[in-house]
This record gives sequence, C-alpha cells and structure tokens, in this order.
Amino acid sequence: MDLLDPRIFVYAVVSAAFAIVLAADSRKWRGSIPLKMVGYGLLLAIAVESLITRYPMDWLSGFFSLLAAIVSIAVTTYVEGYEEKKFPGRNLRSLIDLFAISIYAVFASPNLIAFIMFWIMAEIAGFFAIVFEMSRRTLVAGLRYLIVSMIPADISLIALLALSAMKVGFTRALTLPMSSLHQVLGTISVALGIIMALGFMAKAAVAPLHFWLPDAHALAPAPASALLSGIMVKMGIYGILRIAPCLPKLSLAVIMGLACITVVYGGLQAIVQGDIKRLLAYSTIENTSLMVMAAALGSYLGLHSAFIATYLLAASHALFKASLFMDSGIVEISAHTREVYRLGFLSRYLTTPSLSSLISVLSLMGVPPTIGFLAKLYLFMCLIDAIYKSTVVGIPLIVVTAVGTALAIAYGLKYLTIYWGSLEREGEVEKVEDNRLLGSELGLAATSIGLAIPMYVAIAGLAPEAMVYVVPFAFVQVFFVALLYFVYSHIRVIARERQWMGGAIP
Repeated sequence: MDLLDPRIFVYAVVSAAFAIVLAADSRKWRGSIPLKMVGYGLLLAIAVESLITRYPMDWLSGFFSLLAAIVSIAVTTYVEGYEEKKFPGRNLRSLIDLFAISIYAVFASPNLIAFIMFWIMAEIAGFFAIVFEMSRRTLVAGLRYLIVSMIPADISLIALLALSAMKVGFTRALTLPMSSLHQVLGTISVALGIIMALGFMAKAAVAPLHFWLPDAHALAPAPASALLSGIMVKMGIYGILRIAPCLPKLSLAVIMGLACITVVYGGLQAIVQGDIKRLLAYSTIENTSLMVMAAALGSYLGLHSAFIATYLLAASHALFKASLFMDSGIVEISAHTREVYRLGFLSRYLTTPSLSSLISVLSLMGVPPTIGFLAKLYLFMCLIDAIYKSTVVGIPLIVVTAVGTALAIAYGLKYLTIYWGSLEREGEVEKVEDNRLLGSELGLAATSIGLAIPMYVAIAGLAPEAMVYVVPFAFVQVFFVALLYFVYSHIRVIARERQWMGGAIP
C-alpha cells in the first residue's frame, strides 16, 4: 500500500506520537516535557497541515484535531506539576496522556472502523479518569457516565456502521472514509435520525441525557476535567456535524428544541452552584447546547454561517473551559477548597491565575478581541439570517441565545469573585509558584486572544487586498493586551500591600 495514503500517514503519525509520549512517561525519562512536546508537536503539525492542504485529513477532522492537540499540549504540561502537588506517585500523567491521544485519534480517524474503535478507547480512558480517586462518589459518577453517555453513543456508532453496511456492504463500510459518510448514508428516517443524534448529544451533554456530566467533571482530577470539558464533549459535536446533512427536518427541529431547553437549564444551574467545578460543568452543558443548536440550524435552513458559528463556539469553548478547569485545580491546591463563598481573596496570592481566569472568563462572555467574541458575533449573525428565512425558527432561537449569553455573563462574574470578592481569608493559603501549572494555564488562556486574528481572517475569507478589515481587530488586540498588563501589574502591587478599607495602610 502507498505510504502516502492518508490512512497510513495518519496511523503512522499518531503511533509515533503515542510511542514518544509513552517513552516520556516511562521511568527513564520521567517528567521529560520537551520529549512530550515532540510527540504532541507531531499531532499539532498534521492537524495544521490538514487545515491548509486538506491532507491527510479533511477540514472537519483537521479542525477538531487541532483543538485536541492545543488543549492536550497545555494539559500534559499542567499534569506534571498537578500530580506532584496532589497525587504524588499515582501516575496520573500517563492516564492523562492516554486519554488525550485517544481523543485526538477519534477526530483524526480516516475511516469508520477507526472512528468507532478510537471512540470506545477514549470512552474507556475517560471512565478511568473520572474514577481516578477511587471513592464511592467517583465510582457512582463513573457508572452514570457509562450508562448515560457511553452506551447511547455506542448505539449511535453501531447504527452508523449498520446503515453504511446496508448501502455499500459490510467490508466497504468498515473502510468508509469519514468525509464520505454523509454521501453514503443519504437521508435517514426521522426516528432513526433522532436515535442517532441522541447518542451524540449524550456525549455533548445535551438534554435529556445530560445529567452524567456535572458529577463526572466535578469529581475527576483537574487535568482530566480539562480534557473532558475542553475536547471530549466535542466528540459529540463532531458526530452531529458528520450526520447533520443526513437528518430530516423534523429530526433537526427536535434537536434544536432539546438544545434550547438545555441552554437555559445549564445557565441557570451554573449560577446557583457553590462549587466552582460544578459551576464550570453546568457552563459546559450550556455551551455545548449552543453548538448543537447552531449545527442543527445550519442543516435545517442551509445556513453556512451557522456552521462557522459552531466551529468558533467549539474553538473558544475548548480553550477557555480547559483553562478554567486547570485554574480550578490551582485554586484547590492553594486554598484547599472549591467553595465560591469561602473564597474571594485569591488575587492577593495567585496573581498569574487571576489574570488567566480573567482572560478565559472574558472569552466565555464574548468580549472582544477574544475568539469567544467572534463565536458570539457569528452566532447572532446566523440567527438574524435565520429570522429572514423562517421567523418561527429564528426568533425563539435568538431569544434563547440572548438569555444564554446573559446567564454566561452572570456565572462568569460569579467565578471571578473567587479572586475579587472579599478581603477576608478563611484558612491557610498555599502560594503556587510551579511554572508548569501557571504557565500552561496562562498559555492556553492567551491562545484565546492569539488565535483570534488568524481565525477571523480564515472564516471571513479575506483576500490580501482586503486585509484593511483586520486593522481594527489588531488595534483592539494591542489595546486589550496593554490593559491586561496594567491589570496584572496592579494585582501584583495589591498582593504586596496590607489593605485597610480598600487601600494600602499608610
């Protein structure tokens, strides 16, 4: 077989990256982050190559593989310091690397059988990540994850294989390219379309099979939560995008209805949570529901802008949510609690994480010049288009999105109160100065700004002579970075002062 065959090329690169990362986790090179970066760098390189040249993966696989690689690079650096602080000698890093590469392999899978096998591998790795602490609560959360998330998704995968086998035969179905899946399947019946979509929606934590996620994300170690929320739930979004062109309008309408309900439910639940990880978990439910809503709308009304909004929502969520879950781990290590109402003073002890969380929350809320702003902008643009095409569809969706955005601002600000909420301190605080923890979180948060202009250029399809439209965005970015520098400097000064009624004691 030709060594340049895309399937062979993908398998070879993923296998080489897996071997390198596994070697970095071995006793001989234990904790060798540079060696790990070589392995993850290979995965990043073929994802970028695929986005540019459509080889060896199609654009959809390349896009989600890129997100998986970026988040995995940050998390694998973070887990080195996190394990030493919280689980010394427990080998969490190896599990996290296995989990990250298996998720990447799902997106990079060139054909249906590889997609199914890597999907199941990622689910199993996710189960062990959830139950890592081996307590009764984590085992219950892991069991709920298996029953509510894994089984429905696996039914959808088998249904995909069965439908493909009916069209082209079992042998050809196994090697069916993922890029040709929708062409082979054609139009699926309403009932089967809903059943298949529900399986992928369960993985994305959209109602009615959403309730596995809060405990799973809250009880897993912080690096596992970052992978679960940052990229694993995107497996469900990826599955829906693959089958969306095949779904009849009634199935798409049901999906949009369920997604709308979950947007409001997830946002309301996030606001009332006292545990910061549960707050972030319910936020994930809201955000993935927006993605599912946009993807279904794109197929329902034939709106290309809705698919762009889905990609941007997925990208922004992967970056800010993984960063915030990493931040929750730093908070837990430092303050030994995750309760919002027992915190409020951490900006005086954790200056870099306070800046990182601020960037991530601003992206969550959709503040320019972050990717989160682009995502919200395109989402509202496509909803305005939807109103012109179908008022009955467009108006309810734009109302739900506006409510979801308002709720996101509310719980985003609530999260920030753990840093800026009170001058009073409860209990001892341990200053975290490990650059593997601080640098990985800040780097991932900063990516929400750094990737904004490239994505803006890419999605707008700007020609070189039209680059003048980038100038305002670039100016805002420079202004934003300067403002962040001021905020960081101000936090550092306050951290050294003894406070009295909001000011330094003379």
